[in-house]
Amino acid sequence: PGSWNPSLTPLLVLGKILGVPQASEASDELSWEAVFAAPGLWGKLAESQKAPKKAEGAPEVALLAIKEPDALAGSIPGLFAAFTGDAPSADQEFEIRVPPVDDPVGCSPYQMDPVPASKRSPLVLVRRGNCTFVEKALKAQKAGAAGLLVMFDSDKVFPMSGANDTSQEKQVQIFAVSIGKKYGTKIWDQTAGTKSGSGVKPAPVVLSISVYTSSLLNLSELVLILLATALVAAGAFFSTSDMRQSSFSTAIAPPTEEVLEVDSWMAGGFCIMGSGMLVFLFFFMDYMIYVIMFAFCLGGGSCITQFGSLVLHHFAPKTKTRVADVPFFGPVTQAELICGVPAFFIVVAWFTLRNTDYGWFFQDIIGAGFLCWMQRTLRLPNMKIASILLSAMFFFDIFWVFISPLIFTKSVMVTVATGGNTGESVPMLLRIPAVGDPLGNDRMLGFGDIALPGLLVSYLRRHDLQSHRRIFEGYFGPALIGYFVGLCVTICALIIMKMGQPALLYLVPGTLGTTLVIAHCRGELSLLWEGKPSNRERRLEEEGNSDGP
Repeated sequence: PGSWNPSLTPLLVLGKILGVPQASEASDELSWEAVFAAPGLWGKLAESQKAPKKAEGAPEVALLAIKEPDALAGSIPGLFAAFTGDAPSADQEFEIRVPPVDDPVGCSPYQMDPVPASKRSPLVLVRRGNCTFVEKALKAQKAGAAGLLVMFDSDKVFPMSGANDTSQEKQVQIFAVSIGKKYGTKIWDQTAGTKSGSGVKPAPVVLSISVYTSSLLNLSELVLILLATALVAAGAFFSTSDMRQSSFSTAIAPPTEEVLEVDSWMAGGFCIMGSGMLVFLFFFMDYMIYVIMFAFCLGGGSCITQFGSLVLHHFAPKTKTRVADVPFFGPVTQAELICGVPAFFIVVAWFTLRNTDYGWFFQDIIGAGFLCWMQRTLRLPNMKIASILLSAMFFFDIFWVFISPLIFTKSVMVTVATGGNTGESVPMLLRIPAVGDPLGNDRMLGFGDIALPGLLVSYLRRHDLQSHRRIFEGYFGPALIGYFVGLCVTICALIIMKMGQPALLYLVPGTLGTTLVIAHCRGELSLLWEGKPSNRERRLEEEGNSDGP
């Protein structure tokens, strides 16, 4: 305990793989996680919008709000078909109907029982297969349905395209929506009941359907941006703790032997290692997802324990007493044993609740501990190494977001980030739950998009202290502001373009670019490049010897 763990480096690189989640990718098959990662708080319901006749860019997202029965109440996502008619208004109610048992795909002519409630319109739910989507829609339209739901064979769906015969497509007057198997099966069993062999007592399923759009006003994303910026600043605080004179700073400062200085080979290796790991996980995610989760729990729990023990060592020196020697870990002190208990429960709580609405809190605690510990023990020696590292990862982000789908036919980054077909998600990211979003999508940011710019910001803070400069007289303040602005631009680009954005495309210019421009204007670029403090005499800021960042 108490030393840099090399196993944390792959976790950092894997965190960079995730970045800002993709809104939608240019592929034929879209996962729900990819489609609905597009940020937007207070999702707005377009009261009466025309869904596009042709799928251009991201598909039009449908919001299905189930009102009855209570067991299914909630909001689920769907995709409007390219040939769909007018989308319904949010206040219009529908009641689900299913075709006869001998034709669940709805490809043969059929009749529906009338809906008892006059204010509700019939909505047919059919399974995918046997005929074209347009033929399914025409059969439902002839049966008197106001709309069509098509349940896919898996949770991965794509926009339903039109028929080769455009004249047939023009006959469709009703709307059509595709939904995944997970949600479709629940609705089907509730509607068909014992007829489907599910044993579920049949009950009417009442819902409304509307076009789902995102708002630029987004409280959750603002919280995510502020949290990420705060962690970058906190990392600089821990990174420069050895340069302050207070007793607490001395207690948390890493010994020289624990500090790992990044060299040019390691900086370039981040890009190569990240690419190799990304491709490897793309093909073997089914086997590696639980290894990744184990490493996340072990590394995160260790970081939390180490931070807690450093604090206890300072405020309660008696807890430095050694109590045991653990193989592969070394000596364990009382403080580490005490702090290991809450760290263990945090890790267990995350593992237990990771797929619920409450897992984000514990995941962020583990992530914050990992990021701050990494900033504390991993350092950049000069601007030259920082430029190599961030430039390499800059092109890494661009390649894997914009170019890789042309090579692998689908998004490698989205496939890895969403855990492939495992049903799990890679945990190396911050999560903030949506507030007011009917689909409840978390807002996420990969660890690498915090840690990599954070290394530069930490170096700049160290350079400012060596140059006897105040926060905004040096480079730390402008770079931190540049990081904040870069994240804001990333989120705006994600919303406006409705496609995945490489976060470092905006964060590198905001941090590295800002620093280089300021250094050039001050005539200090060569000093910063070689890691030498400024020759200009500046007094230490008042808080320079305190516990400020």
